[in-house]
Amino acid sequence: MYEHKFDFIGFGALNVDIFYSLLLDRKSVDIMPDLYPGGELVGIEQVRNLVLENVEKYAEIIGRSGGGQAANTAVALSRMGFRCGFIGKVGSDSLGEILLESLENVDKSHVQKDDDSGVCLCILDQNGERANVVFPGCNDEISINESDIDYVKSGKFLHLTSFCSENMLRLQEQLFEYDLSETKITFDPGEIYSRYGIKNLYGILKHTKILFATTEELKLLTGREPLEAVKEIINCGTEIVVCKMSEFGSMIITNEINVTIPITPVEKVVDKTGAGDVYAAGFIAGVLSGLSLESCGKLASNTSALSITAYGREKYPDKKFLKCFLSL
Repeated sequence: MYEHKFDFIGFGALNVDIFYSLLLDRKSVDIMPDLYPGGELVGIEQVRNLVLENVEKYAEIIGRSGGGQAANTAVALSRMGFRCGFIGKVGSDSLGEILLESLENVDKSHVQKDDDSGVCLCILDQNGERANVVFPGCNDEISINESDIDYVKSGKFLHLTSFCSENMLRLQEQLFEYDLSETKITFDPGEIYSRYGIKNLYGILKHTKILFATTEELKLLTGREPLEAVKEIINCGTEIVVCKMSEFGSMIITNEINVTIPITPVEKVVDKTGAGDVYAAGFIAGVLSGLSLESCGKLASNTSALSITAYGREKYPDKKFLKCFLSL
């Protein structure tokens, strides 16, 4: 039996999120063609200056913070009192220092450092919906060694999220050449990985305990409607599929159950950036706390709702929040 030093290890891109608010009567497509609310595009260096010029023309900057799917989930779990670590890479620049500091109490001993940090431009519209443009920087230059494998094995959960390069997807797949049987795998492919399709993600899906995906991502993965998509994913070997449906709540589906979790209402939506990542943190926190899948979904809905009432990570759940939920 392997001794788990950590409850959670995240492995994904680390980006500095720079938040912009669109001016009245402006849309995300004004910034970049094919950019739409809730969507994410990978920017290339040749167009970075043009994109930045458009952002400054059609939106105003409102702040910045550390970001990245797995990083958001790790920080939220850490604030709730869980032992968290991370595998990733930051630049040897001032943004890299911001990213390391933003990981707070998450263990950073396996975060590599070199070149330029990744940046994500988060364009918020008048409804708090975001559209992202990612410039990956050094994120797509990570390598893995034996020490990293031992680090992965020290976590009860390994949470995999997307990078901008298919080479990084293959690197994540290489983890399963080792015995990870005592570490549960959770996977949030995001829009970028979902575009690769289910066949290209099979190497991870067959080892996945819990998959987190939106209805749109499920369609991208399989070309099918959500319920049919879920069946196909479970046939790959994934045990639990959590379908995030925005204002319609979420569904938790296994071979035995299909549970719908209603959305947790809030008075005012400020910023939906990272809401799905915090949902994953709440769900994993529920599993670590021994809750039923339905209760995990309710906790996840509550944590996600809290996070959208402020910018960035200002309103992520903490130990008090978790304790209150568990006492209900």
